Amino acid sequence: MKRGAFVAAAAGAAFVMGVGPAMAGTDAIARTEDAGWGGWAAFVSNGDRLDVCDTRADGKRVRGELLYITSTGSYRRVAEDANGANNSCASKSGDIPEGTRVTVRVCLKDGPNGREEFCATKRGGVA
Repeated sequence: MKRGAFVAAAAGAAFVMGVGPAMAGTDAIARTEDAGWGGWAAFVSNGDRLDVCDTRADGKRVRGELLYITSTGSYRRVAEDANGANNSCASKSGDIPEGTRVTVRVCLKDGPNGREEFCATKRGGVA
């Protein structure tokens, strides 16, 4: 009986204090707009990570960006997969406040200073 009262009291306190279950994030993926999708960039909400992967042996690299705005400013996280197709992907992670909406942008590039091409953007990710 005492245990049930304690659980009920703790649940009531959590409700009053606005404590609830952790929000589930939403992943988002963008694929380059070239024929055959030369690469992709993805926001992975579990770990607040940007993954970028080159998927076609076309001599180009894949550049991904994660864009988001918080109460302290706007942020851009960038990663490039420059080691060729079907090798390891690039990744960048860091803490993003829960519930923050993110946008993923991906492009192909011809070399480190090449111009971006076949870019695509995906909105709708949530940290």
